[in-house]
Amino acid sequence: MAEATTTTNVAPTIAAPAIPNTKLSTHRFNIDQQCAIQAVTVYNDRAEVTRLLRHHFDVEGTYDLIFEGFSPFVDQTSLHVSGGTGKACTILEVSYQTCYENTKPETDLSSLEKLQSEFNQIEGSIGVHQREVARLTKQRAWIEGRASKLMNQDGQINVNDLDAMQQFMDFYRKNLSNLDDETTKEEIEMKRLTQERDGLQTKINEYGAQGQLNRRKERREVTITVHIGAQNIDVNLEISYLISNCSWSASYDVRVSSIDVSKQRTQLTYYGIIVNKSQENWPDTQLSLSTATPSLGGAPPKLNTLKVTYYQPRYNNYQDYDSLKDGAQYLTAAGLSECGLVESSARKSRKSKPFASFRGRSSLNPKNILEEDEDETSNAVNVLSTTTEASMSSSSFAIPRRSTIDADGKPHKVTIGVLDLTSTFMYTVIPKLSLHAYLKATTTNTSDKQLLAGPISVFMDNNFVTHSTINNVCLGDTFDLPLGTDASIKVEYKPAKTIAETQGVITKTHYENIRRETRLSNTKLTDVTVYVYDQVPISSYEKIKVKLVVPDLRTKQVNSSYSVMMNDENNLEWKCLVKAKSECRLPLEYTLEWPKDKRIEFTEE
Repeated sequence: MAEATTTTNVAPTIAAPAIPNTKLSTHRFNIDQQCAIQAVTVYNDRAEVTRLLRHHFDVEGTYDLIFEGFSPFVDQTSLHVSGGTGKACTILEVSYQTCYENTKPETDLSSLEKLQSEFNQIEGSIGVHQREVARLTKQRAWIEGRASKLMNQDGQINVNDLDAMQQFMDFYRKNLSNLDDETTKEEIEMKRLTQERDGLQTKINEYGAQGQLNRRKERREVTITVHIGAQNIDVNLEISYLISNCSWSASYDVRVSSIDVSKQRTQLTYYGIIVNKSQENWPDTQLSLSTATPSLGGAPPKLNTLKVTYYQPRYNNYQDYDSLKDGAQYLTAAGLSECGLVESSARKSRKSKPFASFRGRSSLNPKNILEEDEDETSNAVNVLSTTTEASMSSSSFAIPRRSTIDADGKPHKVTIGVLDLTSTFMYTVIPKLSLHAYLKATTTNTSDKQLLAGPISVFMDNNFVTHSTINNVCLGDTFDLPLGTDASIKVEYKPAKTIAETQGVITKTHYENIRRETRLSNTKLTDVTVYVYDQVPISSYEKIKVKLVVPDLRTKQVNSSYSVMMNDENNLEWKCLVKAKSECRLPLEYTLEWPKDKRIEFTEE
């Protein structure tokens, strides 16, 4: 016998004529077979599905339209029905039911009883072997005790005693060997039975969970009560609902061209990776991908009031309190609590790991990436691009072709668009950590599409370079694409030269002068822009003095191919324009002073 839970949603309708109280006619529909999917909008953690029912009514009257076959992941409170307003068809009521039916209880119970009977028999056998092992252990302990007593006897030993001892030793060796063999045999058998028992227990547990699901089958239904006010009419009803266990994420292929430096072109192929685990297939469906994030909620978080108070020592027990209370230690703690404020520092969040990259085969012809002339566009491979529908807080990408997304949990890739962007190339060099010049392309999102965070497969002149990731990029924002190292930019980091001396007569001061140089060589036929970063220590104490000598940040570098500044991390940042087939030298010199009786150390934060 089925049990059901029912919830009713009454949809507001326009004023309708009085409906006579007649017996309702019932029509049943399977949503997969009779209600085709018209459109699916996929979000980052769910999807909105819209289905269409076309049905012909011969006579007027009130009908119950029962729809079955919904996935258990459907949010039934999100059901919405439209299309039936007017005199011809009036929607009176929308309700949903969750029914449970018991199936094949007899055969399942008999299988469970058989498994339980085998389990009990094995439990009994294990008990018999355990008692046998205990008996063998007692026998061995008795023999060991007799042997120990015999060996601890004092006094003279005659010939008869030697014979008796020899007989006992033979008896001892033979019986211990037999006991060891029997004990090993019993333990092996116990191990086998224990494994068999554990396997049966696992089956019983699985049967209990899965069998309960099999015996208690869940069936979800939606009932729409309508009034048909005319004869021989066709009615179209749209049913939409939210369903979970499905999502989409962004993925990119980026192809950068550096052959023609004047163009500096970047072509970004924007993909949507759809994963459907909702137990509902979407055959030949019009898809739309939304950047909205329903999981974040619609209301902002509440900010609590921040209060500052005097620090109060907290003690784990009274002994700690008493030990602090006695003597100057307590006074020191009390003085600190009255004079100092406690500043709470936020923990630094860990950087998120990059997403695992997923790169499919691009539908673009690689040869056309570097071609831009209008007379050659006839050879280009066209790619269907989505249309972007922007709202106040999100965007939606309508996929131009119908697609089939099965509920197989596998990633399904659809193309959102191919974006032609303009990039600026530059190199980054950190000589203290690496003697390589790292190329990157700073790109501006000049398209009409918001770029979501996701993995990127980067190609440079049709050669694969690296996997990387990008964060969310809004319209007009810029983002960096790492393009790997370039061996044509050579970096030389000269060892530091240190001059140390002691100054002062009464107050001794230790003095050090550190000099080093970074040399860049450009073997290319074109000029390049290189950013170089190096460290200058910053003092944590007043008596440790650091003075930057070269470069002088107060004056502009005259007749120089670079500019330099101190960034927020107290690191020097050079911006160098290195001419073709030339080099650039970046000197660095600074001094350190500190008291002679102290030692200093360098730490990085």
